[in-house]
Order: sequence, then structure tokens, then C-alpha cells
Amino acid sequence: MTVDEEAQILSAVTVRGRTALLIALVVASVVASAAGAAPNASRPPGSPDLAAMSLAVSDFPAGTRVDSQGYKRDPDFVASYEREFEVRGGRLGRTRLIGAYESLDVVRTPAAAQQEFALLAALLRGKQGVSLFRAIFAEEGIDSKDIRVGKIRRPKIGHGTLVVPLRLRVSGLWFPFELAFLRFDRVLVGIGLFGMPGGKVFPADTDRLARVAVARIRAGLAPVNTLAPALTGVAQPGQALSVSRGTWTGDQLAFTYQWERCDTAGAGCVAISGATGTSYTLATGDLASTVRVTVTGTNLLGSATSSSAPTAVVAGPSGSPTSTVLPVISGTPAVGGTLTADTGTWAGAPTAFAYQWRRCDASGGACLDLAGATAATYTVAAGDSRSTLRVLVIATSSVGSGGAISAPTAAVP
Repeated sequence: MTVDEEAQILSAVTVRGRTALLIALVVASVVASAAGAAPNASRPPGSPDLAAMSLAVSDFPAGTRVDSQGYKRDPDFVASYEREFEVRGGRLGRTRLIGAYESLDVVRTPAAAQQEFALLAALLRGKQGVSLFRAIFAEEGIDSKDIRVGKIRRPKIGHGTLVVPLRLRVSGLWFPFELAFLRFDRVLVGIGLFGMPGGKVFPADTDRLARVAVARIRAGLAPVNTLAPALTGVAQPGQALSVSRGTWTGDQLAFTYQWERCDTAGAGCVAISGATGTSYTLATGDLASTVRVTVTGTNLLGSATSSSAPTAVVAGPSGSPTSTVLPVISGTPAVGGTLTADTGTWAGAPTAFAYQWRRCDASGGACLDLAGATAATYTVAAGDSRSTLRVLVIATSSVGSGGAISAPTAAVP
């Protein structure tokens, strides 16, 4: 076929082809149960961003443009979106396309979407599916002699895919197209690829585009943090800190929280036992440390975590004791040996001291409180092997408490 002949055909199908394409889209919408949708709706609050998840012009040959797009109001779905492309003869792999179409419909739950898709699969099973398409085209006034329905394929794409190959004769020209119906999580997708008359829509090209569609949907539904959690409150024992979970993309996310105690630089963080709410009241055990919270967003597709910036170093109120010389540990760090901590040197006239021994990693980070180890001395246990030890000294006066943490011991053999 010459370039001029192709140009004439493309010009001819501007009207004829669009008529056939619109009929194909009617078929897709009827089979996908979206016939009652009203156009020009806005994105429903709290629904996935279907516009961002839809196929884009970059997924098609150069020169492709979006012919129409937008959300549709449909009482059967949480949200519905459609995008139609004009390709005008560009090649998608081996297939020369005139146009393409995608619809995305969000059902309330993945289980409900699975049920909807199973119903569609049952309707399209075997010869019954062919008869269904013929009946739908007949309602559009198309004679059965002008429609050819191929064998329905079931490629393993997403959480279920059905591909219907069709050929439609309009004004003596046979137009090939394929309709792909697929499910991923709670999103039902319809893709229509409309080929050049006399040509073929190659299954490999349809399947490749369906995989692109699934990848875009997965990216839109999976948990992703776009703005880290933020803490509010005063870094002082007895004061409550609160966290805003930050900004997330993803669908139907559930959030969990874990507060962590870190070193003065905000590193070497360890979980604070039981601190799993959206607020945390600082304790004297947090003195001389910083605190942060890690938020985890989870759905059926996975989870993602994001941590807040650490607080300032936790300290007592103005006038409470402050360390001028850190505590020092004496003794040999060996199993069965006894370690002794001095108090260090303090300003602020402390009247009492308390101790908390900690087991740390080989570098002196990621320190965990040792239960019951709250005296000035500590007997090294077998569980301390290959770890270092530190001690938190808490100095208290009538004004409040301050804390200081010793340097780590050598690693226990």
C-alpha cells in the first residue's frame, strides 16, 4: 500500500472508523456494566487517582494525542475514568493503530472486583461469549455477517485478563480490534485497540499494553509516602508528643505507628516497647536521647515506611540538673564480671541519682534497656556477649531531672 493510499484510508476512517470504534466502546462499556455513567464528573473524594494511573500518550507511538478523557459518574462504582487516544496509523509493536481506549472502574473492595470479573469471565465463556458480542452488535444495527469474533484469550496479566479479538466491517472495510478486560486489586480495566483496516491487532501488542496498564495501576495503588511524618510537642519528660502521619499515595491504606529512641544525632534508633499510638508521653528513660516515630502504610499490595525527623535531645525543664562530665564505667566487660558506673559531674545541685544499664551493638548504638539493671553496678550476663554496654544516669533535683549516657564499654567477648 502506498503512502497516498494510506492517507486516503486514514481520511476515510476519520468518520467510518470512529463510528466503528464508538460501537466497540459501547460493547466494552456494556460488558463491563458501565453503561449508565454520566460524563464530566470530578474525582470522587478519597478515591484512587485514576487519571494518573491511566495509560498515557507516552505508551503509544509518537504523534498520539488524547482525544477525550475524564471521570464519569456511575452509581455502580466508587470512581470511573475513561481516556480515548487518536493514533492515526502509528505502530505499537507490530500493530498499526487508528485509536485506543481505556476505562478504569474502581469497585469497593478487591473481593467485590474479583466477583465482578468472575461474572464477566462466565458471560464470555466459550461460544456463549461469541453469542453475547453478536447480540450486542445486533442491537447497534450491525448484521452478524459484518462482525467476526475470535477465540477469547486469557493471558496471565494482573489478577485476571480476558482478551476478545474482533473484526468489524464498515462500508466494505474490515477493521480489526481487540478488547482486553482485566482486573488488578479493586480496579476493573477495559482496553480497546483499534487497528488499520485490512490489518491485524497482534496479541503480543495487546498483552504488552495490558502489562503497562497493570504497572501503572500498581504504582498508583501501592503505598508510597510523599511527605514524611512530623512531630509536635516539647522534648521533655512528662510531655506528650503527637505525630501527623505525613502525606501518602496508595489505596485503602491502614497505618501503624512505632515510636523509637535514638542517639543524640538521631541515629541508632530502637523501638520503645508499647509505644504504638499517634502520641507518646516522654519518660525519664528518654533523657539524653532523641525520639522519632516510624509510620507504616499497608494495603494488600504491600507496605511502606517513613520516619519523622528526631526531636531535640530530651532534657529536663530549665534549672534541672545538667551533665558537665559524662558518667564513666569501670570494670572488665566479660561475662560474670562486675561493672560500676560513677555519676559523672553535674550542675543544678542534684539530690538523687538513678541508673539504667543498656545493651548496645558493637559500635555502641541501637541500645536496649536491660530489665532490672537499675543499680550503680551491673554483672555482665551471657546474653551480653558480642555487645557493648552503656549506662544512663538520671540526676534529679527539686526542679526536675536531667540525664547523661556513658561511653560504651569494649565489646563483651
